[in-house]
Amino acid sequence: MNSYQIVRRGRGSITKVPEMAEKFGITRPLIVGSGHLTGLLLKKNPMLLTAPVFSEYHPNPELQDALPAVEMFRKGLCNGIISIGGGSAMDTAKAVKAILHSGSMEDAIAGHYHEPVDTPHLAIPGTAGTGAEATQNAVVYLGDRKASLSHPALRPDGVILDADLLDTLPDYHKKSAALDALSQGIESWWSRSATEESRVHAYLAVLGVLDNLKAYLAGDPHAAEEMLDASFQSGKAIQITRTTAAHAMSYQLTKQMGLAHGHACMVTLPVLWEKMQDTENMTELLSDLAMKMRLSDPQMVPKLLRGIMYDLEMKIPEMPEEEMLNRMTLAVDPDRLGNHPTGMTADDIRNVYRRAFTPLCAAEKQACIDIWEYYCK
Repeated sequence: MNSYQIVRRGRGSITKVPEMAEKFGITRPLIVGSGHLTGLLLKKNPMLLTAPVFSEYHPNPELQDALPAVEMFRKGLCNGIISIGGGSAMDTAKAVKAILHSGSMEDAIAGHYHEPVDTPHLAIPGTAGTGAEATQNAVVYLGDRKASLSHPALRPDGVILDADLLDTLPDYHKKSAALDALSQGIESWWSRSATEESRVHAYLAVLGVLDNLKAYLAGDPHAAEEMLDASFQSGKAIQITRTTAAHAMSYQLTKQMGLAHGHACMVTLPVLWEKMQDTENMTELLSDLAMKMRLSDPQMVPKLLRGIMYDLEMKIPEMPEEEMLNRMTLAVDPDRLGNHPTGMTADDIRNVYRRAFTPLCAAEKQACIDIWEYYCK
């Protein structure tokens, strides 16, 4: 297992796969990916045409999805994994590796792996958002229950950051992925587990998204490269700190309301910021982060975040029925709240959801949009 990652950057770097595979001793990979990007990978690297391809995984991957892939890996006499696509492809690839080296789904979840964990994994992100290529974590589902796989050996050994792969992404996925990277940067900054190193990566992620989002969505090729790196930086930050309440609360928004992950994170993030503004020991930290975001007043940050959402036309869900709200509240994983900088009770979670679903009046909404438009000048 490599203690560091080998990273190749730049447009067209997908053609570096043979070179990277040779570095890791991969002669027969299992490819985890689907659709256009997998086709492009094979077209650009004909040496992979005989490799088995696993594509039968869910958008929110289930641990069960990995079992046929493990069987495919073994039957194909594979000795490495290449994943290409968004977080679902990379998390599925991590789940395959976890089961290969643990023997069962139960041991994979518990992190009981047989040493050595020596199956190399080359990750090629097809979105600029999750940062999964930089982390040892994978979010998977066991039926309706969410589980996290986490082990140092699950961090991909190699990464290829090729912004050409972003060009054909649908707009909604571009927007949601960018919001995921921004949320991860902010959450990593204020996490209880933050370190000097993690805050460097968090800073680069936050500024990378804010400075390039408009141009990226307008098709600027350089901005796409910057966004891909910002996503990678957000993953490096989260690898150190893990996520906080916005991510913990996002899964119910995805499951119950169908929002993409980054979209779901940003629904509650401004409210969580506002809630922490009322906590005395958070004043210095939020002021520092606001300054890093080039805003002198920390109260402007949640307005800026909402302005981004409105500008991108990312829908805020309507207020659910009280029964649904209670179910969502009780389903939030308390373990994922451990890194949040302030305590969160069930009432706190419910109130954050309630505030997030409450629409702003027209004047408040316009003020948020104006702040974002001014910020982008």
